[in-house]
Amino acid sequence: MWNVKKTVFIDRRVGEVHQFATNPTHWYQWYAGLSEAENLLGKGGKGTSVDLKYFFFGKNQAVHVLVEENAPVDNGYVWRGLVTGAFDATQTWNYLSKEQGTEIHFEMNYELHGSILGKVVNKLYIKKLMCNSVEQTLQNLKAISESD
Repeated sequence: MWNVKKTVFIDRRVGEVHQFATNPTHWYQWYAGLSEAENLLGKGGKGTSVDLKYFFFGKNQAVHVLVEENAPVDNGYVWRGLVTGAFDATQTWNYLSKEQGTEIHFEMNYELHGSILGKVVNKLYIKKLMCNSVEQTLQNLKAISESD
């Protein structure tokens, strides 16, 4: 299993960012390579289930997301989801209030299906692509959230 961690500051109140970012009908607008939601059950809270296509490594990969947690914490919110399908992952998003804005701490643990060769390719190439995709995703969310 591999891990990606990133942090971004968004100049917008934590409640607004969290409300927008955890709504699955908006994900395709800012999550790099993600399609619009299909077979959506729920509105982003715990138990929400959704099918998506994730454009990665040159093709659309079918994934399913199940929201395991979406709750307030001391100074913000936490969202945690389980991704299954083309790859397996857990994503945790911490939305924290900081200086009249929002600091997001993103962490993803993921595993690719396949042979030892696939694992070597991940170490050499796919992990870099995954990190770049996460960075682009966070910058997209920042740009949309900070626009009026």
